[in-house]
Amino acid sequence: MMKDQEGSISIFLAAIFLVFLLLISLCTEGIYLYVGKGKAMSACMAGLSHMRGNYQKELEEMYHIFGMDHRYAEKAEGDLAKKIEESLEGSQDTFHFQISKASLSDKTYLSDENGEVLKYQIRELMKYEMPADILSEWKEKWDKTAASGKEIGDIREEMEEDVQKAEEAKEGEQEEENEPTQEQEDPRKGFMELLREGSIPLVMGKRKVSSGKISIRYGKKNTQKEETWDFMKKENIEEQLEKTEKMSSASGLEDELPAILYSTQYFHFLTSKEKKEGIQYEVEYLIAGKDSEKENLGSVLWKMIHLRFPINALYVYQDAAKRKEAGVIASSILGIAGIPPLAAAAKHLLLLALAYGESIIDVRNLAEGKKVPLVKSKTSWQLSFQGLAGLHCTRKTSENGLAYEDYLALLLAMQKEKEEKYFRMMDLMEDNIRKKDAGFRMDRCLTACKVTVPIRIKRLAFGGMTLPFRTYTNWKFQRTVSY
Repeated sequence: MMKDQEGSISIFLAAIFLVFLLLISLCTEGIYLYVGKGKAMSACMAGLSHMRGNYQKELEEMYHIFGMDHRYAEKAEGDLAKKIEESLEGSQDTFHFQISKASLSDKTYLSDENGEVLKYQIRELMKYEMPADILSEWKEKWDKTAASGKEIGDIREEMEEDVQKAEEAKEGEQEEENEPTQEQEDPRKGFMELLREGSIPLVMGKRKVSSGKISIRYGKKNTQKEETWDFMKKENIEEQLEKTEKMSSASGLEDELPAILYSTQYFHFLTSKEKKEGIQYEVEYLIAGKDSEKENLGSVLWKMIHLRFPINALYVYQDAAKRKEAGVIASSILGIAGIPPLAAAAKHLLLLALAYGESIIDVRNLAEGKKVPLVKSKTSWQLSFQGLAGLHCTRKTSENGLAYEDYLALLLAMQKEKEEKYFRMMDLMEDNIRKKDAGFRMDRCLTACKVTVPIRIKRLAFGGMTLPFRTYTNWKFQRTVSY
C-alpha cells in the first residue's frame, strides 16, 4: 500500500530554505556587527584626536612641550562621549549606537615619574633640533676640560713633594744666621680682599643684577654656601684642589645633552640677547637651585671660575718663567731667606692664585658676552703677578673660544643629581605660564591616560528573524593616549 507523500518535497525545500536563511542571517549579523564596530572605532579615534588637540597652548608655544589643557581636562570625559555620539549619529545609515560616559584612568602628569615624563618629551623634540655632529663636538670640549681637572691631582702631589723635600733639606742643613732680604708686598693679600667681596662684585662690578625671587615648588632648594678659597693657607687650597678634581670627574654629557641644549635654547640666562620678562637667570637657577636670582648668578659665577681654574693652573705649571718668578716672590715676601718649606708652599700658592685670578678675568669676559680660549697660550694669557692684587691686566678674548652659554652647558653636564634640572624646569615653566593662565599647574597637566568608552550596538535582525541573541551587543573601546 503506497503512502501519501504529497507536499513532502515542499516541506523539505522550506526547511532547507529556513536553514539557509538562518545561516545568511548569522553571517549578515556578524558582518553588520564587524562593520559597526569599525565605524565605532573610527568615531572613537576621531574623538581621541579631538581630545589630544586640546593641549595647553601656552606650554606648546613657549616650550614645545605638550600636555592637556587643565581647563579642558575637567570636562574631557563628557566632551569625548559627546563627540563620539555626534560622529556616529551624524551618518545616514542603519546603524544604531548607545554611548555611555567615557572614563579616563591611569593618568600621568608632566610632573610624574621623577621627571622622566618631561625628559622624554624634551629628548623627542631635540632629536629634530640637534645637529648630527653636536655630540662629538661637545665631547671634545668636555674631554679637554675633564683632562685638565684630573691633572689637578698631579699639581697637589707636586706641592706636597716640594714642601716635604724642603723640610728634609732644612733638617739636613746646619743652622746658620741668614741675612734679611728685602721684603715684598704679598700680592695674595689684596687678592684675598677681592675674593671676600663675593663673585657678583668680583665679576659684574657695578653692573645691575636682578634680585628677584623664585618660587620653588617642584625642585629642591639648594642652601649650600659657596666657599671662598684662601690662598694664604696651604691646607685650605689642598682641600679645594681635591674638590675640584672630583668635580671634573662627574659627567653626564652624552645622556643629558638633549636636555642641556634644550635648557640654553628655551630658557633665559645672563648673556642671552632676547627680551627677558620675569626671571632673568633661568639657566643659572637650573644649575644653582636657589630661591634668589642674585644668589643663583653668584653661585654660577663661582662655579665657572672653578671650571676655568684647572685649565689655567695647568698652563701656569707648564710655564717655566712663571714658576721661577713665583719662587723669587715667595722668598722675598717671607722676609727671611732659609725657610725652604714655607717658601716652597708659598711658591705653589702664588702659582695657583695667579691661575685663579686669570680664571676670574676669563669669567668677566664671559659675563660680557665674549669668548675665551678653551686652552691658554702665551699670547692669550692676561694676568701677571704684579696685577694679581687688584686683578689689573689687559683683557684678551678669542673669536673661536667658548662663550658663557657653553660653560652653562658644561655645568649642567656636571650636576650630580641629573633629574633635578627637570624639576627646576617645571618651576620655571609653571611660573612663566601662570602669568598668562593663572590656574596652570604642571602637576595637573595631563600627558597620558587610558580612555574607556562603553558602546552598545543594535543588531540588524536581518530578514525579520528573531535570533536567540540580545537586541544590543556590548562593546568596549579602550586605548592609551599620550602626547
